[in-house]
Amino acid sequence: MTLVEFIQSELHRLHAMLGRSIADLTPEQWHAIPGGNPRANHIAFEMWHYVRTEDNIIRFLLQDRRPTVWMDGKWADKLGLPPVTQGTGMTAEDAQALRIDDIAGFKTYMKDVWASTDEWLANPDASEFDKVITVKPLGEMSKIRALGQVCMTHGFTHLGELELIRTLHGLPPAIGV
Repeated sequence: MTLVEFIQSELHRLHAMLGRSIADLTPEQWHAIPGGNPRANHIAFEMWHYVRTEDNIIRFLLQDRRPTVWMDGKWADKLGLPPVTQGTGMTAEDAQALRIDDIAGFKTYMKDVWASTDEWLANPDASEFDKVITVKPLGEMSKIRALGQVCMTHGFTHLGELELIRTLHGLPPAIGV
């Protein structure tokens, strides 16, 4: 198994688990603040942030500024969400104020991003992986590191947060270990 095949396999696993973690949620559960904590993010923000991040990394950064699924599909307009930001660096107050009213529409966007990632990973230009890019706010890194660190590792971190938020809302875990 190559490194890219490993990352692709783990992203498939991550995408499936993220889907399971939100499949049974009500709109209220999507937006409930865990424990009423003024610094905590709700599930809607966590999902929006991660999916937007993967979209930006895979399309815009790794494919040399290819328009994102978000831009191509005019998802900001469809969902009434910020057109450019992906949540990185947002204040807790702004993150908590974010609302995804069209959850079915968001899930379509999410699936389109997963499909775009799969499409690209099916035949990436491996000669590009050592090329250094700037990932804001993390700084410079190779493309392969951006794929592994920002898409895969970052995604699993948010998955853990989703499972904790579910627990704080009194919901059962959605994923098995």
